[in-house]
Amino acid sequence: MLNSKELSQFPITPYLEQICDALKNSSSRFLILTAETAAGKSTVLPLALLQNFSGKILMTEPRRIAVLGVANRLGELASCGEGGNPVGYKIHLESKITRDTRLEVVTEAILVRQLQSDPALEDYNVVVLDEFHERSVNTDLALAFLKEAMQLRDDLFVVIMSATIDTGRLQRYLGGSAEGGEVKTLAEVPVFSVPGRQFPVRVMYEPEKSVVVAVREALRASREGNILVFLPGIADIRKAQEALLETGDFDADSDTELCVLHSSVSLEEQKRVIKPPREGESAKRRVILSSAIAETSLTVPGVTTVIDSGLARINRMDLNIGMEKLSTEVESEFSAEQRKGRAGRICEGTCIRLWDEHDPRVKELAPEILRTDLVPVVLECSERGVYSVEGIDWLDSPSKAAWKTSSALLRQLGLIRDDGHLTAKGKAALTLGVHPRLGSIALEVFDNGKGRLSDEGRELLLKFSTYSGSSRDLQNRFIGDLERRLGACKYCSEGGAEFLILCGYPDRLAMRTSAPGIEPAEYKFAGGRQARLYASNAPLWIVAPEVLAKNSDAVIFEFAELPEAEIGEFLEKHCEIREICSFAHGSLQKFEQKCYGEIVLSSKKVPTRPEDFAEAWVTEISEKGLDCLPKDARIESLLLRAEFIKQQNAGEVPELNAENAREWLVPFLSGAASLTSQIVYDALYWYLNGSEIDRLVPEQLVLENGRRVKVKYEKQAEIRPIIEIIIQRIFGCFTTPQICGKKVLLRLLSPASRPLQVTEDLEHFWTGAWVEICKEMKGRYPKHNWDFRVVEKE
Repeated sequence: MLNSKELSQFPITPYLEQICDALKNSSSRFLILTAETAAGKSTVLPLALLQNFSGKILMTEPRRIAVLGVANRLGELASCGEGGNPVGYKIHLESKITRDTRLEVVTEAILVRQLQSDPALEDYNVVVLDEFHERSVNTDLALAFLKEAMQLRDDLFVVIMSATIDTGRLQRYLGGSAEGGEVKTLAEVPVFSVPGRQFPVRVMYEPEKSVVVAVREALRASREGNILVFLPGIADIRKAQEALLETGDFDADSDTELCVLHSSVSLEEQKRVIKPPREGESAKRRVILSSAIAETSLTVPGVTTVIDSGLARINRMDLNIGMEKLSTEVESEFSAEQRKGRAGRICEGTCIRLWDEHDPRVKELAPEILRTDLVPVVLECSERGVYSVEGIDWLDSPSKAAWKTSSALLRQLGLIRDDGHLTAKGKAALTLGVHPRLGSIALEVFDNGKGRLSDEGRELLLKFSTYSGSSRDLQNRFIGDLERRLGACKYCSEGGAEFLILCGYPDRLAMRTSAPGIEPAEYKFAGGRQARLYASNAPLWIVAPEVLAKNSDAVIFEFAELPEAEIGEFLEKHCEIREICSFAHGSLQKFEQKCYGEIVLSSKKVPTRPEDFAEAWVTEISEKGLDCLPKDARIESLLLRAEFIKQQNAGEVPELNAENAREWLVPFLSGAASLTSQIVYDALYWYLNGSEIDRLVPEQLVLENGRRVKVKYEKQAEIRPIIEIIIQRIFGCFTTPQICGKKVLLRLLSPASRPLQVTEDLEHFWTGAWVEICKEMKGRYPKHNWDFRVVEKE
């Protein structure tokens, strides 16, 4: 039962019955709910769903601390009678689920795991995805899996709740089915928008102020309410914390308290910061230094002032170095508005923005699945029987290049086979609740007999886990939970790993390629990437799990040195022999190389064979790209027309890139001693299905008046089909020709082939611009026909 007195205070309350009825009657069994700040969507609607649906409800939050906050608030609102508290929660290392629990609040990662163990989610009647706009990798993965689960049952319902999002696009995705690249709408998805209870927030721009000055001025400006300060990361938070403590404003006898809210802070401290004081309980005024963790999914009590640095720490996968980088960037417009809203929940508030009002910023951040490490995603998909990026209907499809890189690493770790199927080690790694890299290390150093990790393994796992900066108690709980999971999975390693860190980071082994003593030292990674190390006496061999990337440069800050003698034995065991064919000053040459990944350990020249010519061109294209190929006008036209088909979504065109050159070029090089533009054209025409391109995107058209004309394709902001024609030759045509639904751009010429007019609206041209053009042309060329209704014979 709900506490009706408290329930009536929320703006969403009048809509609850309508929302529940709409969900029950939704033909898609999806419902989208957008709600403003403090509407009560996270704390009231789930309880209403409990009353209106007979089964269990699963609700997700993007962070562990948000799970705790929402679950506690739901428990307070639900009247706990003889049946006990119907609300429970589950996060990593902590679970409060009992037999009385009907509403479970969990992280999105836990929902993914539950969907893996039970694809139809048989134990639940309703799933609620809260704070959907944050779009973590696990959000997108869970939603894709849920779409599949909906096909297995007709009594599973899903609610997606968010701040402002593109509801139209989400509706099309949820209510549609992707078949052959075409999305078909199958069912309606109702959308509800609920007003919030937001008080006005005054916005002030103070680009010249530091965080410390802004905090001190805000403290003096008002004696009421807490101050929430948004900073990009823990380093910035600690720096601001030290500077503020030095002011003396937060001494023991002060009535003001300085708090930190960040994922690296202990969960107990996070709970304390977000827990409101009990009624009648006196509490110090707080200044909370926070990362983006408090942006949307948390309610920080008593905040009336927000100070926003305008910056955020964003995780991005840099394919140039094959590594993730956490960089400080300007926050999006969406994030700035969300941060401002924290100040207007209980009364009128103030938001101080430490940037210029006219500074440019993106509207919103790209979903995490488009910019982050896909290794865990690819491993999860492998367990589900999905071995390519096209195997799932994504809301936003991940990068094919990132998927390929992640798959290669998983094969190297021994977690998937060449065909993408899980190995026994891969199945075990998925049960450990850690990144696959750490899972590979843990599986290598766990002693099944003793039921514990080695000391070296513990140290390494803590260093690279999300608990590296946590309290000793939390770290012990993490290791204990990991050892329990390792014991349960019953995986037995073959043992014998020479370097433990390479069990998780084999691609981060790097060899110095510059001469000894030169600073910075240049390194090449096994994954093929380059980086620099600013250090004297740089070692020959290192492992660098974390590299800072900026633009095209990569800099190594932390590394482990590997002894040359021992690494030599390791490399000898794990290297492979390759034959590399290439061109040097126009001459074909061939080398036999001993390699570890992309690191060449030794190389010797060997005799060439006729078939090596084709392999040399594959090497040339992989190093220099497709632009190194001989081309002519026919090839340029073919490629532009193929791209035009993709642009217009008019058909399927095979992906053409340097990586698949072996597939489309080598068959046409059999017996060849030179590569001509004709061979390239023939290869491309075959691979791209040139006859279909000719049919869909012709190089000639027959006009309405019966004339045959040439069509050329130009790439401007987009590719446009263009006809250049002397105007008399288009007389008798009253409709603009189209190709793949795109109007042809007509460049109309005088009898002397000088430009007269450019139009894609022939329908109105003759009664519009033509009237004045015709007057002028009659005077210049009196002997020509100027009646556009009369068609001249050739």
